[in-house]
Amino acid sequence: MRKSIVVSVTIAFILWFVMFNIRPFNFWLMMTISTILLSAISFFFGGLSFRWEECTLKHVITGLAAAAALYGIFWLGHHILVLINEYTGLLPQRAENLNAIYANKENVPPSLVGLLLFFPIGFGEEVYWRGFVQRYFQGRWGKRTAFLVTVVLYTGVHVPTANPVLILAALVCGVFWGGLYVYTGSLIPVLISHMVWDPFIFIIFPIR
Repeated sequence: MRKSIVVSVTIAFILWFVMFNIRPFNFWLMMTISTILLSAISFFFGGLSFRWEECTLKHVITGLAAAAALYGIFWLGHHILVLINEYTGLLPQRAENLNAIYANKENVPPSLVGLLLFFPIGFGEEVYWRGFVQRYFQGRWGKRTAFLVTVVLYTGVHVPTANPVLILAALVCGVFWGGLYVYTGSLIPVLISHMVWDPFIFIIFPIR
């Protein structure tokens, strides 16, 4: 199990570097393949990371509320960054960094991007990072250490992009979804939150 974690995390770092820097082919096809691969590794080595009995109304509502809350956090954070940049000029390339994130959906129908973000991308990321990696570390080191390590790894895979806005977004999301997993003790609310939040922030109501 330990070897599968080390190997799969290494694979994740390589995949994210290739996706965001080399881009040998369509970004969304690469992201889809990458998340399917990681979720397949999760299921093969870690088994099912949730029970269908956990799909309760409470967890569904919690997941939807969490998606709305995270959207609100990003909306507020965006306006705070705008103010900081206006008064200090500390983020001269903020707009360019943000545009680079949204530019990834060019040449692909928005409806298809939204569908892929919902599944398998949003689903696969949570099955892997929280349902496999964080769950594994929880069993070894406890919830607090597992949370911190997973946040560092989840943020770390985005560092090679050299995009400060994207790295900060990954950090916020890692803390939010990792904390939600610890708080609820179930992957279901985290899955719903990520799968709903992704299409909203990228396609339906993008913040820019």
